[in-house]
Amino acid sequence: MKRVVAGVNEAGRSYVVSSEELDDSDPITVWDYEPSQVLELIKAIDPAIAADWIGPQTSGGARWIFAPLKPQAEQGEHRVMEGIDEEGFHTTRTVDFDIILEGDLTMVLDEERVHLHKGDFVILQGTRHAWKNESDKTAILLALLHRPDGV
Repeated sequence: MKRVVAGVNEAGRSYVVSSEELDDSDPITVWDYEPSQVLELIKAIDPAIAADWIGPQTSGGARWIFAPLKPQAEQGEHRVMEGIDEEGFHTTRTVDFDIILEGDLTMVLDEERVHLHKGDFVILQGTRHAWKNESDKTAILLALLHRPDGV
């Protein structure tokens, strides 16, 4: 299993900050989080372009989402929704803690694509991204979104 942390670079583009294989033979800390570390980054995201409806509606709140993602071949065209473009790209003003429960997914960032498998963790820090299921089986993503106090 691996942990992928995504962030925003100096040019304002999403990228992989780190990607590490984790030893699953003993209990481990997946990631430590201090909201103050990302507060200014998240506050800088324009609410007019963010997909705020996905995350918690209150400052300091959290939302836990169970998301079965069908293969792209079964989805057809991606629906354009508030804050989500035709490619599925969106930005939430949150820190997202994701785990792949079943299947394989591809996380698409501005700078790169990351292939993920069952048991992989992703931490998104106010990061523009899209999810793609390029396999032939439904994948399941479990996401805990946290909106830091002050956002």
